[in-house]
Amino acid sequence: MQSGRFATADRGEALARLTREGGLQDLRDELRELRRELNDAHKTITDARRESESLRLELETARREAAEARTDALGRAAENPVSTAVAPSYEPIPTTVVHPPVPHEAALDASDSEPEEQAPETAGQRTLDAVLEQAAGISAADLICHRDAWAFIVEQAARNAHFRVPGLAANGDDDEQTNVTLSGRTLIAILSALHSTQQSHTTSREDRALASTYYNRIASVINNALPSQGDAARTRIVIDDRPPLAPHDAIN
Repeated sequence: MQSGRFATADRGEALARLTREGGLQDLRDELRELRRELNDAHKTITDARRESESLRLELETARREAAEARTDALGRAAENPVSTAVAPSYEPIPTTVVHPPVPHEAALDASDSEPEEQAPETAGQRTLDAVLEQAAGISAADLICHRDAWAFIVEQAARNAHFRVPGLAANGDDDEQTNVTLSGRTLIAILSALHSTQQSHTTSREDRALASTYYNRIASVINNALPSQGDAARTRIVIDDRPPLAPHDAIN
């Protein structure tokens, strides 16, 4: 009887050991399956990143090609005009302006008077080189404008060697606006391209109006930028003219 009890105990212990080993094997199988799923997920993420980078490069290439095609089309249109009407020319009639004599005392007073102070120069009066040098000192600037305005700026500046497509554009103050962060180098490319467009006689008046407005708005902000003052806010350029506030809105 006693030997029978020992045999039963041995069988129970062996069964328990087999049960534990079976549970450990199940855990190993589950861990192996989890590793496989993690590897698959990592591969999927890597492929998605590669596809996103490829799409970004394709978009940059498409923008550059579109800008080049547009420039070439404008150049051909300027070289081969369809027809131009020649306006009749008239010889100007010479006129003589007679100025009243200036008294001697008034002439002396005018010569002795101090010269008037010149008004501060605006963005349009500063030379392009001065504006570009000012832009070179900016590390990064936020540009907030309509998506159509940003598309026009990209079309103009895409061919410039210093233009770099910024990262993902965020929403501006409303759904129709976009907010992009531009480096000083990209600002140089944008300003140079807009200045060339507004000075060109082969572009349409609409393009010149857009280029002039965007150039002056960007340059006016850049001209007021100063070297970093510690916690100073980043340079912010907003192209968004709106009507003035009503009196009751201004009070509130």
